[in-house]
Amino acid sequence: MGFLSLAAIPFLATTAYAHPTTTGAPALSIPETAAGASIPHTNSFASFSFEPAFWVEFFGNATNPNNLTFSVLSRIHEHGGSPVIRPGGITMDSMIFDPSVGDVVRTTSPKGGVYRTTVGPGYYKSWSNFPSGTRFISTLNFGNESLEIARDLAVASVTYQPDKVTFFELGNEPTNYDRNRWKYSTDAYVAEWKEYTASIDAALNALNDTSFPKERWWASSATTDNSGLEVRPAALIPAGIDSENQVGLYSIHSYGFSTCDPKRAALATTENILNHTELVRYCDEEIYPSARAALDAGNEWNIGEFNSVSCAGRPNVTDTFAQALWVVDSELIYATRNASATHLHQGATLALQSNDQLNTPGANGSPGYSTYSMLYPRDSDLRGPARTLPSFLAQLFMAEAFAVAGTRVRALEPPMGVSSERFAAYAFYVEDRLDKLALVNMQPYYANSTGDFSVDVSLDGISGSEETDCLRVKRMTAPYVNTGNSSLSSWAGQSFPLGEPVGDMAIETVGEDNVVSVRGSEAVLVFFSDNVYGL
Repeated sequence: MGFLSLAAIPFLATTAYAHPTTTGAPALSIPETAAGASIPHTNSFASFSFEPAFWVEFFGNATNPNNLTFSVLSRIHEHGGSPVIRPGGITMDSMIFDPSVGDVVRTTSPKGGVYRTTVGPGYYKSWSNFPSGTRFISTLNFGNESLEIARDLAVASVTYQPDKVTFFELGNEPTNYDRNRWKYSTDAYVAEWKEYTASIDAALNALNDTSFPKERWWASSATTDNSGLEVRPAALIPAGIDSENQVGLYSIHSYGFSTCDPKRAALATTENILNHTELVRYCDEEIYPSARAALDAGNEWNIGEFNSVSCAGRPNVTDTFAQALWVVDSELIYATRNASATHLHQGATLALQSNDQLNTPGANGSPGYSTYSMLYPRDSDLRGPARTLPSFLAQLFMAEAFAVAGTRVRALEPPMGVSSERFAAYAFYVEDRLDKLALVNMQPYYANSTGDFSVDVSLDGISGSEETDCLRVKRMTAPYVNTGNSSLSSWAGQSFPLGEPVGDMAIETVGEDNVVSVRGSEAVLVFFSDNVYGL
């Protein structure tokens, strides 16, 4: 995880009212074609990163899978998504392969500090439990500075799952490694990274496996932290990291808020994480310069690991419906800036990540599941019964938004009279035609709010597919923004507290006035064709 926090900017408590005019609700200006929109995206755009030390908690093992987690993943696939799984995070830099080991073994201190994660053949075999077509990143330990450890992990992944590995990643967040290792030298980092990857490539090629292209590596995997070691793509590319043309894409990690210390924890509020203007600023100042460097070099880039609040989230913020709105808006911000994928991180509290972090493990070092995760995979004393959290709904929203291969997206200006601080709109295009529209109203709506902050948007003059007679809407909503009850939070009328749909699906139709209303703390997806899941 990265620990950079947004600056302590005083956020104004603005509303997102759209003031009707004499001609009706304000209209969006939406280009009819995809000219100027993003790269074409796949249905794997919304992907995941899971902390490998807690693999068994989330997924079980090869013979006894965790039904809750796989139910959740199955729903995403049913709704059109196909997330790529990165078993990554801090604990990938303590991973070792031991062919005699069964389940993943997490070795910890009495307080829950993870200092070794041992995987065996069963870990890789458990990948077969995932929905058909799921692909994985083979993540390798660079933190222990052992070529043998890293090589053995790479070879094991290809030995047991040759058809599921899509890329290799050496190390997690080198910006957080011991400062004496490379002494803040980008060139020293690049030299060692290239030494390891070349040796690992030779070992993989010796297996006579021809399924991997030469461009098989993720590079960078750095945070946006100002650590003194600059290894983001903007620095790595001129330092020659891709001189052998082995880099497939550049990975950047993103955590705009943090609970790693009290000062930053004070900023990790619902109002702050739902400020669209600040989310865009963080992206454009901290992420996009290196993303642009990757694109200019002819490479893809992704958000290889990210979430809203580092150090396991903020209770009563990231475990509420606010997180669902944050996920949708954040992932769409990155989509418009040509990220090939976003890997939302899932895990548990990592003790000793900080001396004064807000979150701690459970009793006797048991996992304290991260409150920014989309589910609590097991019953625990600290987090209660296993269940999904309201943010899971964002995964269904994103799955349907990018269900059609080649979908391109662009950000839109809000309607007249609506503040961009709390409202975001995005248009989606398929084969150069408008296909969907996302409207996200991030104005926090609480149980005691005096208004509902609704925004009415006119779609007059906007045409979609000629194959549909009406526009349809799916709504992501909850009774109020800070509910942590997934049974009260819904996507298209259905809740998913245990991964299975509860209730009847509600697909709305836009009336003759062509107006769509979005209450504060709601998001809607408008469909301009009949290609709607559940129709």
